[in-house]
Amino acid sequence: MRNTTKDFKFHYPLKTKVVRDLKIVTEHVGDLEVEGVGYFDPSASVLDIFDRYSVDIDFVRWNGTDIKPVLEVTGSMDEIIEASIRYFANDLENGMGKAA
Repeated sequence: MRNTTKDFKFHYPLKTKVVRDLKIVTEHVGDLEVEGVGYFDPSASVLDIFDRYSVDIDFVRWNGTDIKPVLEVTGSMDEIIEASIRYFANDLENGMGKAA
């Protein structure tokens, strides 16, 4: 099997923790729209998702505005990249399962 390239798009939930009634509560602020291209390398180890799959993120949008440059400057892209790889791997594996 050869390397696979596929576009992806998903919503990344943006959350914050606040204190309400002396309890720490996670609140959903909104969703970031993440778009990019995912890559699958079938020759890489099945056990390591980050060797087997990789992504190039094109856009991270908040209310229609691309905020990817801001996230890169603040160092917040790592979580989004990890979530993107997991999303892409899950999407591709589910697609392969349906095709079989």
